[in-house]
Amino acid sequence: MKYGNSDIRFLQIIFLLNLHVQILRKREYTTNFTLLIKWEEVDLVCNFLIIPVKFYIMSKGTIKKKSKPSSEWKNEKEKYIIPAKKKPGIWTRVANYVFERQIELPLKIISAIMLSYLVNPTPQNPFSRFLFLSYPIRESSSDEIQYGKGYWDIAYIVFWIIVLTFIREFTMQYLLKPFALYAGINTKSLTRFMEQGYIFIYCIISTSVGSYIMSQGSYGYFNTKYFWIDYPHFLISPSLKHYYLIQFGFWLQQITILLLKIEKPRKDFVEMAAHHVVTCLLIGGSYLFNFTRMGNTVFVTMDFTDIWLSFAKCLKYLELPNIITDMMFVVFMITWIYTRHYLYGLIIWSTYTEPCLHNKCIWDPLNGYWLTWWSRYIILFGLVSLQILMVYWFSLILRVAWRVVTGKNAEDTRSDVEDSDDDNIIVNPEECKEYLKGKGRDINELVLYII
Repeated sequence: MKYGNSDIRFLQIIFLLNLHVQILRKREYTTNFTLLIKWEEVDLVCNFLIIPVKFYIMSKGTIKKKSKPSSEWKNEKEKYIIPAKKKPGIWTRVANYVFERQIELPLKIISAIMLSYLVNPTPQNPFSRFLFLSYPIRESSSDEIQYGKGYWDIAYIVFWIIVLTFIREFTMQYLLKPFALYAGINTKSLTRFMEQGYIFIYCIISTSVGSYIMSQGSYGYFNTKYFWIDYPHFLISPSLKHYYLIQFGFWLQQITILLLKIEKPRKDFVEMAAHHVVTCLLIGGSYLFNFTRMGNTVFVTMDFTDIWLSFAKCLKYLELPNIITDMMFVVFMITWIYTRHYLYGLIIWSTYTEPCLHNKCIWDPLNGYWLTWWSRYIILFGLVSLQILMVYWFSLILRVAWRVVTGKNAEDTRSDVEDSDDDNIIVNPEECKEYLKGKGRDINELVLYII
């Protein structure tokens, strides 16, 4: 006999309630659930375990009595019978489909694109636009090939969104997960460790590549006046174009992960979504309006800090001694202040003061001139918006720093939404009353959270 999800949940409930006395009396639990039960209702609930009732499990696995007055119930059993769950919407089904096939689906699409190219492996094949850079330009036979910009760049970005989706999931499942299990990371922190481990690996690579490209240009190490000298920078090197479009694909993929909730949302979900949207607008705008030198510098500034942030989180999930995680937090805090407020502040100041000092500010889009005395304020708006978000996050960092100074360990104050207070067991009626009062619930509720 095959069991559906609701059958399995029902069996879980039977098992949990049969063990309620031992769990609540001993204050012990080894599985990922929380029970909030009024003592007088326990025996009543257990009496109904033999009835084949299909319980509706809400989005967080919550069972509650109907709000119908008790005098109107036909019998005691009806109080705990809840209507069947509605069919999930199209967006939920798409998200679940993608979530369950993050390796299989990208591989199929990548294989289809590559096979379509191999049928006719020439630049005339439209599928070559997905695999290779478009718009090569060689001004003379002795010159190095440079690249322009155009609509076919979108195909290259889309391809790398798919590739990065595969790389992310493969790295998490086949590299980071075995290491996490070997290191003994608990189940609750396993997924977060894999996510942060992937960001750590990606940012090391992107920072190294971005720093190398910066060193090859005149604007290396924040020589900001060369952001604007010889503007417009319509033609760019192959390495810079690869780097820029892959970075664009990475951040568009991050928005997809956020919207589909492939990663569990944190309390700062709105701020993170705003950050990703502003970042993508800045990347797209800087690429289209020929500000790629400044964009390269911003990439390195941001990614360098993310190395230390993700590394510090990974150490925390490994449950190393507090002194190690606290020291790493201090290193991260120093790099954050230096890169995201000082160096990034230099970029904002350069955008405000230098564009028209080293270049003629004219409006001639057909020839690549998008920089005028007023258009720089559009750029500044995006840069300052990003800085405001980083100031908000820095305030959270200061809260963590205060915890460290006062002798507590460094904890991420942006903890998961679902991790707020669902790991406590309320073991007596008075605690239960106090807890439910704070939640705006009635003491007669039976609440069972199954995470």
